[in-house]
Amino acid sequence: VCGSWFDHFLSWEEHKNDKNILFLFYEDMKKDLSKIVMEISLFLGLNVSDNDIQDICKKSSFSEMKSDTEKENSDPNHTVCALTSNRRLIFRKGAVGDWKNHFTPKQNRRFEEVFNEKMKLSKMAKSLTYEF
Repeated sequence: VCGSWFDHFLSWEEHKNDKNILFLFYEDMKKDLSKIVMEISLFLGLNVSDNDIQDICKKSSFSEMKSDTEKENSDPNHTVCALTSNRRLIFRKGAVGDWKNHFTPKQNRRFEEVFNEKMKLSKMAKSLTYEF
């Protein structure tokens, strides 16, 4: 619907040294979200207390966002996502790699081929942890 994820990702590579762009990778967030929140606050020039950082981390957790979304989705007047058929956000399991359970082995192999072809020249893609 919104074009190729590969094209989107790669289009940002030319901006990797721009001072007004901050790149974050999910793998880093999984390791230490509070460190990433601090990095974002410094990038934005904000002074954020340790208590605020902990609160942001709690509210950014998968379980908290899923719960909030379920509340929002129960309101028939609240439309949050134009990409799903029912215009509601979807939070499934919050587990990395679950997509593989929804693809056939042939689809997984094909995706691996496409991923490797599209990302072979990307330096930023080296920051991605991708398990086939």
